[in-house]
Amino acid sequence: MDFNLQAYQADHLLHLSVKPERRLSILENGQHRWLEMDGVVQSAMSLAQPDRLCLPHQRSIAVHLPERANRILELGLGGGDLTRHLAARWPEAAHDCVDLDAEILTLFQQFFQPSALRTPRLHQADALHFLLQHQERYDLVLLDLFSQDGNPLLLFQAPLYQALAQRLAGTLIINLLPRTQLEQAQALRLAREWVGPTELHAVPGYRNVILHTTREPHHGS
Repeated sequence: MDFNLQAYQADHLLHLSVKPERRLSILENGQHRWLEMDGVVQSAMSLAQPDRLCLPHQRSIAVHLPERANRILELGLGGGDLTRHLAARWPEAAHDCVDLDAEILTLFQQFFQPSALRTPRLHQADALHFLLQHQERYDLVLLDLFSQDGNPLLLFQAPLYQALAQRLAGTLIINLLPRTQLEQAQALRLAREWVGPTELHAVPGYRNVILHTTREPHHGS
């Protein structure tokens, strides 16, 4: 059963934290457990099939996953929907997850990480700082970073894409929530300039746009 974003109802509040910058809650009903930030659903987990993707933009991302990935990097964790999906799809892959918010990492472990699935390596860090400080190369990078009203400015500036180009040896997928066409065009231009050929895929009925990039050797150098 898909998670119905228009008609979901909670039976239980599992966690609530309120800070000046955001309100975060974890809720559950008979079929799903989900994470809300400022009243907006960020991720949803099927209790019966934790590795199943329940939200439309995540299923759009899954369509563009490569045939195989041995080294995976996720920048932005949320409730770990794609983390669980990838752990089930490629259980032997090395998998790093980075999030700046320590509470998000803790809540993922408490509420969204079934014991049957392999636990990724979790890092509390800024995404760009992590890329600059680590030397490993990944054949799949998933980028899913959000601030209160959309993507952070980082996604529309060249240093992020320059750093991604150094760490990427395969596929880059970005979940973009552009506020304007200008933001969308800027992210697309930067990905093409610094990383490689990039396609843009709309998610029907949603603001989300998926950028799918394939790294080309020596591209942008």
